[in-house]
Amino acid sequence: MDFLTVVTPAGQTFRHEIAASVLRIGRASTNDLNLPDLNVSRVHAQIERHPDGFYVADAGGKNGTFVNERRVAGPTLLRPGDRVRVGTTTLIFNGSAGSSVEFSDRPLLAGAGTTCLPAGTIRTPALTDIPLLLEVTPPPPTGGPDVMPGARGAGAAEDRGARGAASPSAEARGRSLASSPSLGAILAEANEQLVFHRPLRELLDTIMDLARRAVPFERGLLMLREEGDRLEPQVVRVPPDEAGKTISISRTITDRVVLNKESVLTSDALLDDRFRRGQSVEAQRLRSVLCVPLWNNRDVIGLIYVDNRHRAGVFTEENLRVLAHLANVAAVKIENARLFEQVVAAERMEQELQNAAEIQEHLLPAQGPPIPNYLVYGHSEPCRAVGGDYYDFLALPGGRYGIGLGDVAGKGLPAALLMCSFQASLHALSELNLPLAEMIARLNRLLSRQIPENRFVTFFYGVLDPARHTMAYVNAGHNAPSLLRPGATPEGLAVTGLPLGMIAPATFGVREVAFGPGDILVCYSDGVTEEASAGGEQFGEARLLMATREAQESAPGDIARRINEALNEHCSGAPRQDDTTLVILKRTA
Repeated sequence: MDFLTVVTPAGQTFRHEIAASVLRIGRASTNDLNLPDLNVSRVHAQIERHPDGFYVADAGGKNGTFVNERRVAGPTLLRPGDRVRVGTTTLIFNGSAGSSVEFSDRPLLAGAGTTCLPAGTIRTPALTDIPLLLEVTPPPPTGGPDVMPGARGAGAAEDRGARGAASPSAEARGRSLASSPSLGAILAEANEQLVFHRPLRELLDTIMDLARRAVPFERGLLMLREEGDRLEPQVVRVPPDEAGKTISISRTITDRVVLNKESVLTSDALLDDRFRRGQSVEAQRLRSVLCVPLWNNRDVIGLIYVDNRHRAGVFTEENLRVLAHLANVAAVKIENARLFEQVVAAERMEQELQNAAEIQEHLLPAQGPPIPNYLVYGHSEPCRAVGGDYYDFLALPGGRYGIGLGDVAGKGLPAALLMCSFQASLHALSELNLPLAEMIARLNRLLSRQIPENRFVTFFYGVLDPARHTMAYVNAGHNAPSLLRPGATPEGLAVTGLPLGMIAPATFGVREVAFGPGDILVCYSDGVTEEASAGGEQFGEARLLMATREAQESAPGDIARRINEALNEHCSGAPRQDDTTLVILKRTA
């Protein structure tokens, strides 16, 4: 569905879907999109759906309506990514406001003016425990380097000794921090906002909303560690006129936060020797920087970074402690939300796979067709919810019947999708009543264009003429079906061509066999003969034929059940490692 990404004057973002043919925009609550922006008129603009796309038009906004910073004089066609500005609010059509983030800095240098707080220094009790007891070690004596516990530098051992002697009691620390209105207010709001489950995306936005209330930042990022331990921005809060622009942040700072598990505060980055040489600090004239780890008491799963480019000393040590505490709480909530969404996603996938399995089961024949003097039975059992094995019975002109069994390379959902495409192609070609070799050659060319290079289909297809008791067949790289005649040695219907989908111009030979009374044709996928016992011994063709002989006087369905019983006995009930499919044809008279 088409949508707008709304960037508020405060830098917050949310998505608004365009559900109706006309979307009215303005400050009045009667609008479809209500914007509480004092620079937006009560009825400001509207977006209309037309056959060729969406158009935005000004509806009397006193400050005008702009598309990519050009004031619109009439209805203007919107393209994905276009930025519509009404007042000080930006609307991005079918696009994201997320700014790209780059890391740029030189190695950390020794210096002063920076406070560091190790993760875990602030211990996070239950959110309901307010006032909180914060295990915070006091700063070093005046005149020493302005580095909190966890900093690595000269004099660290001496500082630890001094801090241990001067450390106030836990009760005194609790009274001091509990008296801070900012801490109490933020923690109370965190308790209210984060206590209930929220979708991960909404939770991340809420955490940054709380961070903005706690710290007067200009730009803010919430980043999470993804595969390969790379940091990926999840929420970006910047002034509206900077939405979508690249943000360069200090790798020195983020490395210290993630690798050393420290919270970092610098009161003036431009005067701090550690960051002054950093390219990102110089380029963006950062004055105040604060960065805290998202620490879940085991690992750093990300960070919250905020900065200010206009004033030094904006952030205080109290801001550092409050934001670090909020980050601790947030990290636990993020982990819980991730786990919950993984469970929900797994359950959803399981349900979708069950639905897919039901659909696939309906695509395969429920029973064999009524062929004069013949009985035919087919059965397929995927090793996963869905599989890539396929069998089919097709009624053809002249009273003939197509009998096929195929095996798509691979297992699971990808193989099942290719199987469905293969079935549709086979049914379409069978309607043309082509000679057998030509039909298989066309099917091969279709598959060569449709499926990836590393996929192919082995396929046995026979056309039974019950009036003549003959079967013309093509074996495209499939296991040779066995023809068992009473009192005779089994015959294998050998390969007559390559698997389908491998080479587009391939040709396929056609052979013919005759059926006498009592003859049985056993077609199978390689999952049957290659299933192994606990000791690694495969079921093999010999056991398959033995099980068939044991039930050769029975109907095809009973023969298939006997083969499956023998297979289960051989595997000792172990889960199947591949799809197993059988098609059995028997001449009764």
